[in-house]
Amino acid sequence: MDHLADRGVDVHPRDQALALLASTGYYRLTGYLYPFRDAERYRDEDGRSRVRVLETYRPGSSIEYVQEIIDFDRKLRLLVLEGVERIEIAVRMQVGGQVPFRGVLR
Repeated sequence: MDHLADRGVDVHPRDQALALLASTGYYRLTGYLYPFRDAERYRDEDGRSRVRVLETYRPGSSIEYVQEIIDFDRKLRLLVLEGVERIEIAVRMQVGGQVPFRGVLR
């Protein structure tokens, strides 16, 4: 948490931030934080415009907001999985209705 706080992330309330870190893991947590990193434009040696992602985070980046994103991601994943399951069952019913069952053992 100290490392994230030093880079500009609001880690308050700290006990909730530590619980999130323990349950999510540092690398997964920073993956959710990635869109909030500072960036700067520069020109490379060929004169092309480039963007460099920095180690610091934009003002307003907070662990509380990342928790909301993680919760949303979890809920979305469950909804997608439920939809895929329904499609799978419907396809199985269509295929199962057209192919006669002959059994596995002979």
